[in-house]
Amino acid sequence: MRCSIQYIASTVLALFVISCNLFDTRDPENPVTDNQTLPPPLTKEALYSNFQNSLQQKNLAEYEKLFADSATHKQQFLFIPNQSAAVRYSSIFPTWNKTSEVDYFRNIITSIGASSIQFTTTSSPQIITYQSDSALYTIQYSLFVPHNRPGTTTQFEGRSELYMSPNKNNIWVIYRWIDFETKKDSSWSELKGQFAK
Repeated sequence: MRCSIQYIASTVLALFVISCNLFDTRDPENPVTDNQTLPPPLTKEALYSNFQNSLQQKNLAEYEKLFADSATHKQQFLFIPNQSAAVRYSSIFPTWNKTSEVDYFRNIITSIGASSIQFTTTSSPQIITYQSDSALYTIQYSLFVPHNRPGTTTQFEGRSELYMSPNKNNIWVIYRWIDFETKKDSSWSELKGQFAK
């Protein structure tokens, strides 16, 4: 009797272990990441939101989508630095384009590693709508970029004008970015000049 109870218990336990797949490997979970796919910017407000989010998430793929290219937009992306940065980086900014913009942002992401970019506006953006298909956002910004490059500030301040309009697919993009210095040698232009290489 005792042997038959042990036999039944062993059999039930064996069936339980086999049916639960306790020793099977499971599919790995996706790594936690901030790089989420952002919604397509069908409005100027959505584009500006994606601009902020892609910076703070260090989301290179979404950052690249923010800017115009000649394949889908009537204008090529153009960045105009402030005057002092234009002189200091005279070999860099005259040929600045969308590829340059993406490369500089990639260099920043590499340099700061797991740290975060802190982007804030010191006042609400001023928005001018020229027509239903064109807008200008003027922002006073403060940008903290905890990079590892010696001799370069990590705090950047200034004012930028972001010109935007929808492309052929009705997705809003930035086609011109003009940057202005409000504090000596610490504007976004300085950041781009330093990290272009």
